[in-house]
Amino acid sequence: MTNNHHTSRHHGGGGREDCWTESETETLIESWGDRYLQLNRGNLRQKDWKDVADAVNANRDLSKVPRTDVQCKNRIDTLKKKYKLEKSKTTPSKWPFFTRLGDLIGTGGSVTRKKINTPKTAVVSVTVKSGSNPNPDVKGVVYSGGSDDESVGRMESLDDSDGMMAYKELARAIVRFGEVYERMENLKQEEMVKLEKQRMEFTRELEFQRLNMFMETQVELEKMKNKKKKKNKRSSATGSLSTGKKPQR
Repeated sequence: MTNNHHTSRHHGGGGREDCWTESETETLIESWGDRYLQLNRGNLRQKDWKDVADAVNANRDLSKVPRTDVQCKNRIDTLKKKYKLEKSKTTPSKWPFFTRLGDLIGTGGSVTRKKINTPKTAVVSVTVKSGSNPNPDVKGVVYSGGSDDESVGRMESLDDSDGMMAYKELARAIVRFGEVYERMENLKQEEMVKLEKQRMEFTRELEFQRLNMFMETQVELEKMKNKKKKKNKRSSATGSLSTGKKPQR
């Protein structure tokens, strides 16, 4: 007995499955679940995990080593895996935390085992839209007795079918969006090609006009030079004639 007790105390901080008591686990699930729902089923931050660890340690046996935030997070991960394993079984789960974890992380979120508590004489009817049901033979689910586990199984099967249809609708919407986006991109490319052609035409026209202006300027300069040369020649000839005459005495 002493050796077994010593072994349990030795592994107390390791976060093994058998080292968490049922009371600790229940406190952990409730503390984590409250924050998990407050965050709209989002991931807890480090501060949240520390608060969870404080809540667990507040109700722990004083002879045990206090739990850390990392141990609490690892324990929740282990519980999630355990829940999935229990849920995959064909027989109803006898695990004490199955129902509570189903409320928190079960399929559908709002559909939980706690809420489905119908008497054997009650009738639960679920109507499925014809456009969203992949099986046209299934029009609804009627529960007229039996266990809660059977009712939950039928509801979860229906939720899975609706979920698949939702994914298909989403996939079709994405494909349609892709087609529209592709058409818009093609139109954009065509418009860019037209604009590029117009720009090139404008550039050629501008270059042609610049070249014409340059040629006209050169022609005008040549004319001005020729006029200046002719004027200089006339001035030289007139000067020569005037200097060649001698005055008479």
